[in-house]
Amino acid sequence: MRFATAPLRRLAPVAPIALALLATAGPMAGAPRADTFSVTGTSWGTTTTAGTLAWAIDQANTSSATGNVISIAPNLLIDVDGAIAINASLDLAQFTRSVTIQGNGATLVGNPTFVTSGGQTITKYNPDAFVSGDTPVTPSFSFAKIGTFGLDNSAISVSITGLNADGLDRFALIEAGARLDVTTAGIVNSVNFDFSGRNITPGFEALAGATLNLDRVVIDKAHGLTALPGGIVAGSDATINVSSSTIRDSNSGPAIVLAGGTANVVSSVLDGSGGVTAVGGDSVATGTVNFVNSVAFLAGPLNGGGNDSLDDNRFLAGAGGTINATASTIVADLVSLSGSNAADGVPLDAAGGTIALRSAAVMVTTYDADGFSGQIGYRATAGGVLTADAYSWVRPTPAQTASLLPTLFSQPSLITGERGLPVDVISVSPLIESTLSFPLATWPLENGVLIGVVPDADGANVLLNPIDGSVITLDVFGQARTTGGLRNVGAVESAVPEIDPASLGGGLSLLFGALACLENRRRLRR
Repeated sequence: MRFATAPLRRLAPVAPIALALLATAGPMAGAPRADTFSVTGTSWGTTTTAGTLAWAIDQANTSSATGNVISIAPNLLIDVDGAIAINASLDLAQFTRSVTIQGNGATLVGNPTFVTSGGQTITKYNPDAFVSGDTPVTPSFSFAKIGTFGLDNSAISVSITGLNADGLDRFALIEAGARLDVTTAGIVNSVNFDFSGRNITPGFEALAGATLNLDRVVIDKAHGLTALPGGIVAGSDATINVSSSTIRDSNSGPAIVLAGGTANVVSSVLDGSGGVTAVGGDSVATGTVNFVNSVAFLAGPLNGGGNDSLDDNRFLAGAGGTINATASTIVADLVSLSGSNAADGVPLDAAGGTIALRSAAVMVTTYDADGFSGQIGYRATAGGVLTADAYSWVRPTPAQTASLLPTLFSQPSLITGERGLPVDVISVSPLIESTLSFPLATWPLENGVLIGVVPDADGANVLLNPIDGSVITLDVFGQARTTGGLRNVGAVESAVPEIDPASLGGGLSLLFGALACLENRRRLRR
């Protein structure tokens, strides 16, 4: 409900001393005090249905007060299936004024559905692409637009805490100049069943001059099926900050895409959901992604991931783009990835831009079969540059040996020794390697080349958060970031003993999976 201010009663005459005290206390009048709008309705509702979220957002947009709050009842499930979108992009709402949303663990729930020409019902739980001949039933809605296209949105700042989503499409589009902060949210089963292919991909998109801050956000199973892949978290000439967040088991292009501006990804995990792409933008000539104290596990369904595209599962710096990977771990499991151009799916690709490693660990496994013996993991083309400091580790491959990598990364002291991260050799001839499953794949081996490498880690080489300049004291999994003044290469501080992958029981299934993957690649190359 909306809390209104009670009408003022006529005041009795007051003594001069009392008037003086009132004067020193400050004015009684001024800007209207903040309004709070309570949401208790279990359906999305309409702007005229009091107690629903649609109504509360409309009230906040039309209120003349500042500092308004929308408070949702704890753990409320809000059904959006019967909602009416506000535009052709199937957005449920638009914010035109600043507001704070207290989600209190509530969830927006959609159950998008269509039926194939063969009679199969497709839902958010078994997502597939909508094609001509299929019958639409219920589309997937996007939650909200922040600001208005073509207007000055610099005064609009929306903060959302504890609001989850299940079965929606895009969570939010941040229009030019606006700001959105999302904290402690879980977004799951996102699919773009909009039945029209409007190039909307699940996740977040920030436009020119916009700011997007994600903190402690988990995106799980975001599938862009009827649109061109554009990235799960994407920005164009924008500022994006992602901290202590996870994107996992998702397939909607690369996990992070930036075209102009700055993106800081800190203490976060990309698990089987694509990598990072950075290029210059339209109004901002450079796009810089700072990937700090974070992990990227580039793996397909064969090894627990949701995206098997070699094009998506890489760190790609195009023209005008820079990716700074600092105290981070990047693992690419090529045996679980596929594509029509499989021999060219380079996980670290400076294609006209710059990729700089700073105490980072990078490993690419080898899939030496069916003509892929020359497959490379690291490349600089079109004037692109790969660089590294002396505390970074890059694992050699048969095609890019330890003697070649220091030159490629312009670092004579580049660490290339073995016993870095665990690897499962599932076939010797042809050589087929696989990583372990996540998170074991990212833990350094005990007494290996990644342990305790960075000196003076609490002093001259202290690890700083690029978002706020604070000292990062914990690794990506919550362990102390330094030990005895030293820091490990990569994003993980604790180590695991030497692991016999066969003891995990996955070697045979991985071999069969690899052979199936090989046959699929052969078909694609015909």
